[in-house]
Amino acid sequence: MLRRAGPSLRHVLLERTNGVGHSLRFSKAKMSRPVQARRLEGVDKNIWVEFVKLAATYSTVNLGQGFPDFPPPDFLTEAFVRAVSGEDPMLHQYTRAFGHPPLVEILAQFFGKLLGRELDPLANVMVTVGAYQALFCCFQALVDEGDEVIIIEPFFDCYEPMVKMAGGTPVFVPLRAKAPKAGKLMSSADWQLDPAELASKFGERTKAIVLNSPNNPLGKVFSRGELELIAELCVKHDALCISDEVYEWLVYDGKEHVRIASLPGMWDRTISIGSAGKTFSATGWK
Repeated sequence: MLRRAGPSLRHVLLERTNGVGHSLRFSKAKMSRPVQARRLEGVDKNIWVEFVKLAATYSTVNLGQGFPDFPPPDFLTEAFVRAVSGEDPMLHQYTRAFGHPPLVEILAQFFGKLLGRELDPLANVMVTVGAYQALFCCFQALVDEGDEVIIIEPFFDCYEPMVKMAGGTPVFVPLRAKAPKAGKLMSSADWQLDPAELASKFGERTKAIVLNSPNNPLGKVFSRGELELIAELCVKHDALCISDEVYEWLVYDGKEHVRIASLPGMWDRTISIGSAGKTFSATGWK
């Protein structure tokens, strides 16, 4: 979470001696100019910090974060131990910044089969420190000042501040609840986009739309028909699609996870984001 400089920076006079006897002094003079960048106004709070604090204070079950209360699978921890205890010292040193070559090669082979095309591991795959960083890199690399980014509500909270940090303008379109069929309980599938309302959000300034399927927090799995509608609008308005698919393997009740990058016209305009942490129940490994 980004926060304003605290008392330790602004008010405290710190003095300590280094190894050769020099004294380091930090002035307690308060800065006269704003510390925080103006573009961050209104986005410097983090709901997850609030959830964690409340859960710890009242000893409740924390449903605000997606970490499981069971360990990763044995094959994963065993592979981790083999890697870090091996004799090759280079495994602990710098590697390719966009992803360790053996890793991106495996990912290219795996996801190439799912997408029905051959992927270049050095050009089509990038590894980041969690999906959170992948999202941040997407917005920073693709969104210019004045660009509009469509966000489907409800949404994972980081989309809005990340768009604003890049200088873009979030444009919101809601999933609207439809009445379930007689005798049936409402499900996440009953939350749907209104085609006309969605189309009205696209315009000359639209740079991208953020798609999250399966959706957090609803759990909605977008149908092929819904994704085709989004794809048609992206192609028509020459817009990108940032597809957050971190829950791609958590699909139940006969639902199908359709990768929007596989639809006509979408390969060259889609960034698909997955998560090893979510997939293997190791959200803290990053």
